[in-house]
Amino acid sequence: MGRNLISDQGFDVMMGSKLVVIGGGPAGCSFAAKAAKGAAVTILEEHARTGRPVQCTGLVSPRVVEMIRAKESVLCTIRGARFHFPAGTIVDFRSADTKALVVDRQAFDQRCAEIASDAGAKLLMNCRMTKTVTRPESVEVRYLREGKSEKCLAALVIGADGYKSRVSEMAELPPPRERIKGLQVDLDIEDRSDVLDVYVGSKVAPGFFAWRIPCGDFVRVGVCVSQGNGPPSQYLRSLLKRLDLEDEKILERISGVIPIGFPLRTYADRTMLVGDAAGQAKPLSGGGLYTGMTAARIAAEVALAAMEEGDLSANRLSEYQRKWKEEIGRELDRGYLIRRAYLRLSDRRLEALGRTLDRPEVKEVLSTGDIDFPSLLAPQIIKAAPKLLRFAPQVLRSMFSRTSMGRL
Repeated sequence: MGRNLISDQGFDVMMGSKLVVIGGGPAGCSFAAKAAKGAAVTILEEHARTGRPVQCTGLVSPRVVEMIRAKESVLCTIRGARFHFPAGTIVDFRSADTKALVVDRQAFDQRCAEIASDAGAKLLMNCRMTKTVTRPESVEVRYLREGKSEKCLAALVIGADGYKSRVSEMAELPPPRERIKGLQVDLDIEDRSDVLDVYVGSKVAPGFFAWRIPCGDFVRVGVCVSQGNGPPSQYLRSLLKRLDLEDEKILERISGVIPIGFPLRTYADRTMLVGDAAGQAKPLSGGGLYTGMTAARIAAEVALAAMEEGDLSANRLSEYQRKWKEEIGRELDRGYLIRRAYLRLSDRRLEALGRTLDRPEVKEVLSTGDIDFPSLLAPQIIKAAPKLLRFAPQVLRSMFSRTSMGRL
């Protein structure tokens, strides 16, 4: 893609980029790879290296790896899990099938960038977007590139710039409903097992959960907590001590924020949001690769059709939100309902929940789960253990009602 620079009031103007993507992560690159087949696309990435800094556990479903053919990024295969409840109950279930894969996020992200580049998208590093100005005929995108102010004109801007999206802010779009803070460490311990551990309870990870994930040459231990519970660092220190890992060598420390609960709108005039910028992370696990990359594909399809029609108004782009909700919105909605029920449980009730789940027929159902669609197991689990309804009868019945009616 050619680059034509002209000067305008001290800024460089990059002409010819009809679509500009802010953020070069998996969601942004997925959009670019799809859209570049029918339009000129430029990605502005604020960091110097693709995939850095890492802000993810790296736990994904096999379908996510298959989406970009990134088998070389896989560190470990997961076939089971142990859920640790507050008073000591452990629900352990296994499967003969691969339930999840742990990937090297830097390698995974680099693969996403390669696909976008091979499709014809242009990736510019060290570019931090500072402002967008939407006009009837275009969007002006201003950014700093290695300290120098530049700007480009776009027909459409895609916000793939994470939970604190500047694109969303500039378009005056509402933020996600919650923000979950997380902190994890990679420890210099070899672990080639295929079972991960999940810990719940107010003393471990209030409002969310903690984890220990085998990654082959190292072990990843982390904690996420909901707002109002202080920094996750204090809970991570306690967890490492509990697991007798506080003296192990730390290879890397990773922190991040997960947006939970998608906002009312993920589009505006000449603007669409994808991934964490759109609050498309799964409410039960916090994972966002499958949902973000799926929404990005849909966004690209809508963008190309809208450009061909010459209509990039909010009304036309609303098709994007309708379509991504049809594909992944129901799971996000159900997941948020279950999360609401989870937040109401005391440690005593969580322990009782664990004992109810610790039954062979329930664990057999759990072993068939899909981490991209966890809520689909709920009806089967309730059938195997009807007593679960007592933990959140109104929320669960509401979820089943929405499920049976096939709406969000």
